[in-house]
Amino acid sequence: MEITDNVNLLKKYIQPLVFDYTEYPTKAHWNENFQSIDYEEALQDWLENSDGENSMFYVHTPFCEQLCYFCLCSKEITKDYKKVKDYLYNVLFKEIDMLVSVFNKIGKKPKFKEIYFGGGSPTYYKKQEFQALKNKMKELINFDQINTWTVEIDPRRVDADKLKFYHSMGVNRLSFGIQDFNLGVQKEINRIQPPDLVENLLTKEIRSMFSAINFDLLIGLPAQTTDTIEETINHVSRIKPTQLQTMYMHYKPDTRRYMTNMVRNQALPDFYDRRAIFHKARNLLLKSGYKQAGFESYALPNDELSEAIEEKKAYYNSLGTQVGEANNFIAVGSSAHGSFGDYYFQNFYERNLYTDAVMSGDFPIYRGIKLNKDDKLRRDIIKTIRTYFKVSYKDYNERCNGNFNEYFANEIVMLKHAESDGLLNFKN
Repeated sequence: MEITDNVNLLKKYIQPLVFDYTEYPTKAHWNENFQSIDYEEALQDWLENSDGENSMFYVHTPFCEQLCYFCLCSKEITKDYKKVKDYLYNVLFKEIDMLVSVFNKIGKKPKFKEIYFGGGSPTYYKKQEFQALKNKMKELINFDQINTWTVEIDPRRVDADKLKFYHSMGVNRLSFGIQDFNLGVQKEINRIQPPDLVENLLTKEIRSMFSAINFDLLIGLPAQTTDTIEETINHVSRIKPTQLQTMYMHYKPDTRRYMTNMVRNQALPDFYDRRAIFHKARNLLLKSGYKQAGFESYALPNDELSEAIEEKKAYYNSLGTQVGEANNFIAVGSSAHGSFGDYYFQNFYERNLYTDAVMSGDFPIYRGIKLNKDDKLRRDIIKTIRTYFKVSYKDYNERCNGNFNEYFANEIVMLKHAESDGLLNFKN
């Protein structure tokens, strides 16, 4: 029996975990008085004290054609494409113009290495709007320096022609929102997409066009069991994406009331069931040839993510374990959040507040924070443990005033209890 199968230990350490945790300090600690002028000053502080390397440009598209009950993303369900075009041409483009203006004022701009289109559903854009967005981004980005351009894919809304179009635009990484392949689970979350649909999209020709293909899976969905996740992983193993993210679903009916639809027929898997499903998925993926790349990520042995893990270059962020080229995010779009230098920031969730701010000439900042030395130290340690499952004192001694043990004395005392339960080891 694995140590983590010990029911008594599970009961001892069970906590009401926030499964969408990706930042430290978490968003609840960010300052809602962080405004447009603070954002401009933060950009200036960062660029004047760095070369702007290792940067990603993130674009959020807040539109979907159909509601998925598990989704925590900021989005609007609509079939009115005029709304999408209005958002793109009249608001998002203006936010990009404001960034261009600030960078011109500073006399310096980030050196972007990656682009990421998330949502909502960026596949909502038709070819003309996608092309227009790329042309607009050329005012900020030297596309010759872009190594990775990812687009999140809703497999129900694309065909081979559209995927080929993305390739012609320079996209070289696709991230498919799979969640689960079991039909019963799909019905409960209002997202029907048979595995054949995805498999037929990913022909040999299409695969040759993209250096990485990622699948997102969710753990803890309604009707999901160890048996259903085995079915899902069997399909995954056959289709063979190069990368996978197996994330815990976070249930927040207080802010997303529609999520209660997921419990209309039965309760969600509890803490113990979720853990069993997560470990079943992990063991099956490892058995089928994938390598673990951090807490919830996996990659084929010859994939760039596996190589980044081997070379200790991988980096954990809100998009999962990444190859590590982009540790700074500049993000645009409603609800988009980013990180650069010592700063976090997030735009307004509500589209009316986002739009009103942009149209008045202000960056649509909802909240933000400047990290102090202690924040950055703890953030880096957390990300390191989450990616590599260990941390070396010597790597942090200098940042701990020369003594890691003294700096984290209280934390080490608490962790000694976990060591006595066999959950971790301290080594000299």
